[in-house]
Amino acid sequence: MTELKLSKFDQIGILVKDIEKAAEFYNALLDFKGKINIVEQTSNVNYKGKEVEFKMKKIMQNFSGKQFEIIELLESTGDHLYLEFLKEGNVGLHHLGVYTKNAETFINYFKKEYNIDVIQMGKVGKVKFYYLDTKKVLGYYLELIAL
Repeated sequence: MTELKLSKFDQIGILVKDIEKAAEFYNALLDFKGKINIVEQTSNVNYKGKEVEFKMKKIMQNFSGKQFEIIELLESTGDHLYLEFLKEGNVGLHHLGVYTKNAETFINYFKKEYNIDVIQMGKVGKVKFYYLDTKKVLGYYLELIAL
């Protein structure tokens, strides 16, 4: 198989325990071009083959050409990547997201070349997302966001 490389990343996913405090800090630290909006969202995902629903507070803010996704988990019907991350005592960088039109190509490549599988997947509107199980190798997850 030909070597396959990502040319950029588009999103920085950060998990926090208190999104209001995080929003205040990031707003003071970074020169966002707009007002920070905190929204609540429910997400349905498939995590390790099981359907899970969770509720979160979320900020989606652009900064210097990248999308900051800041998340506070509120409740959950079962385990998923955000809850697992928190149970391990982690906060901070959770994932890097890459927008792509060929997610399946990358998924197959990572499986064949590195034995890395999709650990969680879901859909928001027409956009599908796939988290690759890269945490042990990279220290964070790689999210493929299929357009």
